[in-house]
Amino acid sequence: MNKLFYLIFFFLPLLLFGQSKNNDPIVESSEFRKLRFGLYGQGSLGWLSPIDGKKYSQGPLGLGFGWGFDIEINFNTNTSLRTGINLSTFKAGLNYYNSDLTLAKETYFVLDASENYVNWDGNNPPDGDLYQLYNRKFKVNYVNIPVILKLKTNEIGYFTYYGEFGATLGFKTKALVDDEIKPLDYNQSDSSFSNSLNLNQKLYILDINADKSTQPIRIGLNLGAGAEYNLSGNTSIFFQLNWNYFVNNLLTRPENEAFLREETSKGIFNAVDAKAIPGNIVLSFGVLF
Repeated sequence: MNKLFYLIFFFLPLLLFGQSKNNDPIVESSEFRKLRFGLYGQGSLGWLSPIDGKKYSQGPLGLGFGWGFDIEINFNTNTSLRTGINLSTFKAGLNYYNSDLTLAKETYFVLDASENYVNWDGNNPPDGDLYQLYNRKFKVNYVNIPVILKLKTNEIGYFTYYGEFGATLGFKTKALVDDEIKPLDYNQSDSSFSNSLNLNQKLYILDINADKSTQPIRIGLNLGAGAEYNLSGNTSIFFQLNWNYFVNNLLTRPENEAFLREETSKGIFNAVDAKAIPGNIVLSFGVLF
């Protein structure tokens, strides 16, 4: 949260300075419109920050993408409210087991013949293919609704510079994961595991449905800066860079976790209570009219 305040205090003086400069060449702005509309595409760099850094660690960064439609409600030439709708894909990884983590416990799950997760009730693993999970890469699609306050300079040359801050509400539409795993056999008589394929290297299973393992809604704080370049009249192209900090856990709560289990003691398995906060940096390009 401290990063958010630092960034706000950094951008606001720039905006005020930009609006107060009288020596710059000012081009008369186009006709004031109360409503503007925009279309844009975007790319993003995402990450997951685990809450319990002794049990889980941040996995690889992920490259996401998206596109959207904006509506700007202008209060005056320097202040507007930006909203609309966009579709985005969030990608990032989380390490579930690493021998360097002081409180790491092995995490297990079972897949059926169609590579769907099998509900794990009780202590013994259910029927199916048993795996230990090492790393998971998430690919989660969202429909997002931003509510952003946008603060703009006057037009300088053909450019208008701006900063913005607000919130974004996202609704999950699909979640897939790529799992780095090791196949195992389980002996119920002595509660022991063995490597079923006698392989030292780990394997990967791709595009497993993980809708039940991820939260349906995310809420994020949004901070950004960008510039518009006037093409003609009220038509401009723009680019902007935004930082998003999502305040809620990406992963489902342990009471709703039906698939992942960790062995807390010999032959005793409990639902995994993993918490990881997502974040990303988003670069957008588009047109306003």
